[in-house]
Amino acid sequence: MKNIILYVGKEFLINTELVSYIKREALKKIECINAELYLAEKDKNLFLKISKALEEYDKTLIVTTPQSYATTSKIIATIFEDNLIANEEMLVPSKAKIVEKNSFLLTFADKSLNLIKAESCSKLPKILLESQKETALFYIFDMPKEEIVEKLLPLAKSYDIDFILSQESINLYKLFAYNKRFGDIAMFVQNAKLLIPQNLVVTTNIFEYLIERLSALHKTITFAESCTGGLLASLLTKVPGSSNIFNGSLVTYANEIKNAWLGVKQETLQAFGAVSEETVEEMLKGAMRVAQADFAIAISGIAGPGGATETKPVGTVVVGCKSASHEIIRTLYFKGDRNYIQYQAAMYGIKLLFEIAKDELF
Repeated sequence: MKNIILYVGKEFLINTELVSYIKREALKKIECINAELYLAEKDKNLFLKISKALEEYDKTLIVTTPQSYATTSKIIATIFEDNLIANEEMLVPSKAKIVEKNSFLLTFADKSLNLIKAESCSKLPKILLESQKETALFYIFDMPKEEIVEKLLPLAKSYDIDFILSQESINLYKLFAYNKRFGDIAMFVQNAKLLIPQNLVVTTNIFEYLIERLSALHKTITFAESCTGGLLASLLTKVPGSSNIFNGSLVTYANEIKNAWLGVKQETLQAFGAVSEETVEEMLKGAMRVAQADFAIAISGIAGPGGATETKPVGTVVVGCKSASHEIIRTLYFKGDRNYIQYQAAMYGIKLLFEIAKDELF
């Protein structure tokens, strides 16, 4: 199955948060987005470009602005040799299979088209596309890529499953599995969990999984973040229910704040620097003390592009995780731009949490 989103309207080129919202909602209904295309409402080739997308892709989501809706809906009606009728206070093709407010669905030759009218700073209309492909998403910890493929590829072939493997951070991979024509995704998932039970979790969102597991255990987590600037807290609190396991965290950029808020000793900062395992150890202790949490993750590093030294280049990040009985602190070297380094560091913190809390989380 190949899926595409067409954005009709120049506003989508600059409103990246609206586009991110649209993609999040789309991925709740379809297994993946294979392509995206941005079109101007006055593009003289709009008819041809929409027609081509409908020919090449199985599921097409067209997103218009209120201004581009009329033109786009007329083009859709023309492509389907149809006329527009009034329905749900808007004009839609008469052949539309489903019509809801600001959204309609057309089906043709095992394909489907959903057009929605999106307005910035408003709730999106209902996306009417539905995935016909069974899928599963895995997070795999502390296994080399080659070993993951070696273990799971024969299993995937036996159940007619294909998969895509991508690295999220050091020693953390994400695997997207989907059934082929005669695939059995349920059996693949069941046997994959039996094959590597202490390295694999099945979830569409690792933070949602954490919330479910820690909530059931009545345990909480906190963060002390420096170079990631609150990214971990942001990723966690994007998921409903995060307040069940999260009372708060601290973003401590300056050394003075690390000392005042977390109790990191001035002597430690002067002797070892902010980006050191000694400092992160004290950040962990301070975070757990302040938040009275069961688990803490602390991160301090150089995300760049400035701040590097001869001994600590850009990408040097110290990540630690602590519970009442365990503590792990490691110095890592990530590559990429500032945002990508921050993301890898945050996800490595999650990897460490699974490492020290294996009994609770696997």
